[in-house]
Amino acid sequence: MSAQFYGCDNNMKKIILFFILAFLFMDGAIASSAFVIKKIEIQGSQGVSDATVYSYLPIKVGDTLTSAKTPEVIRSLYATGFFEHISLSRAGNTLVIHVVDRPIIGQLKISGNSVIPTDKLQEVLHSVGVVEGRVYDRAVLDKIKLSLLNQYYQLGRYNARVDIRVAPMERNRVQVQIIMSEGLIAKVRAINLIGVHAFKARDLNKQLTISKPGLFTFFTQKDQYSQEKLDASLENIRNYYLDRGYVKFNVRSSQAEITPDRKSIFVTIVIDEGEQYTVEDVDVRGQLILSREDIMKRVLVKKGDIFSRRYVLATQKRITDALGEKGYAFAEVNVIPRANEEKKQVFITFEVRPGKRVYVREVTFTDNTKTNDVVLRREIEQMEGSVISTPHLNQSKMRLQRLPYIKEVDMTINPVKGKDDQADVNYKVKEDSAAQANFSVGYSQLDHLLFSAGLNQKNFLGTGNTLGFNLSTSRYQTYYGINFMNPYFTADGVSRNLSLSYTQFDPKYANSARGYNTNQVAFSDVYGIPIGQEQGVFNRIQLGYGFENIGLNVNHGSASNQVNIFTEEHGTHYQELDIITGFSRDSRDRYIFPTRGMVHTIGANIYLGSLNYYILDYNTKWYHPLGDKFIATARFETGYGNALSGNPTDYPFFKNFYAGGITSVRGYQGNRLGPRDSNNNSTGGNFLVDGSFGIIFPNYISDNLRTTLFVDAGNVYDTFNNERHYAGTGSGPIRFSAGIEADWLTPMGLIDLAFAQPLNADGAPGEFPQFSIGANFG
Repeated sequence: MSAQFYGCDNNMKKIILFFILAFLFMDGAIASSAFVIKKIEIQGSQGVSDATVYSYLPIKVGDTLTSAKTPEVIRSLYATGFFEHISLSRAGNTLVIHVVDRPIIGQLKISGNSVIPTDKLQEVLHSVGVVEGRVYDRAVLDKIKLSLLNQYYQLGRYNARVDIRVAPMERNRVQVQIIMSEGLIAKVRAINLIGVHAFKARDLNKQLTISKPGLFTFFTQKDQYSQEKLDASLENIRNYYLDRGYVKFNVRSSQAEITPDRKSIFVTIVIDEGEQYTVEDVDVRGQLILSREDIMKRVLVKKGDIFSRRYVLATQKRITDALGEKGYAFAEVNVIPRANEEKKQVFITFEVRPGKRVYVREVTFTDNTKTNDVVLRREIEQMEGSVISTPHLNQSKMRLQRLPYIKEVDMTINPVKGKDDQADVNYKVKEDSAAQANFSVGYSQLDHLLFSAGLNQKNFLGTGNTLGFNLSTSRYQTYYGINFMNPYFTADGVSRNLSLSYTQFDPKYANSARGYNTNQVAFSDVYGIPIGQEQGVFNRIQLGYGFENIGLNVNHGSASNQVNIFTEEHGTHYQELDIITGFSRDSRDRYIFPTRGMVHTIGANIYLGSLNYYILDYNTKWYHPLGDKFIATARFETGYGNALSGNPTDYPFFKNFYAGGITSVRGYQGNRLGPRDSNNNSTGGNFLVDGSFGIIFPNYISDNLRTTLFVDAGNVYDTFNNERHYAGTGSGPIRFSAGIEADWLTPMGLIDLAFAQPLNADGAPGEFPQFSIGANFG
């Protein structure tokens, strides 16, 4: 019987039920005269206990039931949501309540959704009681259906459909199926801007996050409509005008008309530009704390300038930050503009309300389940009990974010209850997996098939120390290594890095000289000393020592003149003490896919022992945002090696630099640039110069994909070529190339793909395309 009412509207149900009740009253089921209730019986309920029903009744045994009270009884029971039908009758002085239970949701199925995640939808359904084991309520599901459709419409999916199917099951249960067809996103077919006079339409169109279909919209997806994109476009237009003096700018209306087939959208935006205003003058008032001159230096808007909302907000932030540096963490800087309608000018007043100077009561950490508190605390520059400093707080947050076992950091400043001059600082961290056991398989045109395996604990036993065991093998190199790094070997942040490795290298498989291979055992002990702390900049000096034991296996018949002459003079076994020095300076905003900042590294290694020589190297990378979407990037590397004696024949050829390939001058074969030996094989050189300039442009596919247009330049040189008198060829000029590279960060490793064209090969071997793929398992 209840199945007949599944599709009924709630109001319709109530009307029907009231007609039934009226009929029962007229039939004398409950006499119109009042009676004293001696007993209450519940009949018909299968899943709801009598005690539960009694708890919701507005009457009890001993009360007098009148005809005026019966609707209240029925309404109270309907309000529980437990029952499909309710009626009352009387047997003597016994009130009999007849109910039919609403069915229970025995099974809930969700299908067809991908844009709206199933787990999020289940959370919403659970919050409104649509879950297996709860009472079925069609009205609630109808509201869910409307809500889902509205959500899809907001996303531009006007063809979306939501179907709710209900089927009976045994034991008064039902199966509920929510079936979604999400449809396609409607495309923007036309955008009409009305009321534009001050600027060209194409300049305003650049501010929009939507556009008509074009050559690149398949990648940018700007032609896909959504209400969120339209709102963002309107906000961008508003900011564009306010930053150019149009303080009375107003969006009068915005309409999105959908075509009958629900596949296309026509957008119309009507604006009122108003007049352009200039800055009449600027003033600051209130409790300034800082000198007026100091504050005015931070003001970016000047008398006579065209009014700019962006500069006003930037000035507000600069003053607030300056007060934060002095301990006024809760300072307020209010902007009070006063417009002169006649002169079309704005007088801007910055009102400073510093509040009280704030001291930090305590610094706490949350969600660090794997990392000891002391490991995080040693990165904090804001001391407890001292005056709060926003630069110290932000620097502390950045230091935490740079830890290799921390993914994200959220900082909150909470005033201490009852203390207007104290605050607690909390850093909520999201930890990364500290232990990494991996097996990797990769392929590149230089390495060919590459295998590697390792066990690395970046946060060993929660101490912040790193312990790693690694091995790798490729076509030309086999490596085994173990390393241990303590970032706080001393309390003031001096780090210590210990490493031990064994390497076998065969250069003939690396596009270089033939006739020999090397076996090397190396040990190093390097200390990193932090110096010159700056906001957002990390400076460190490296000092250390190492030991190398190198053995050469030479086939004199196939080896080049360079190899044979060197080994005849110096032998094939070398033991070296390595004196290690270096300096690094890093201001990048992040390690993976940076968007701004620079990193510099300078190194100097002096080798003493069987051979006495030195190697100098310098590397830098630079990133600078160009607006909101593009990033300029540059890279430069140079290196130089020589014998301490000054005799060119004393510098080991196996320490040469190489160039060419996907990690160097792209478009040329790996390690194939530079001088060639007497066998016409690449031999590298003791001097390297290598650089690149590129523009990183948005790809609209994934945040894990970075695409770059680039120009590369570089080569290696043998500065001893004229003195050694080896038969061979020189390096030629600096080699150039240009192209595009895609770097894709995947759970299986980093995939690099470069399409580059050599610009002045002149016989230097090229390679198109170039790629390197890595895969991680485990």
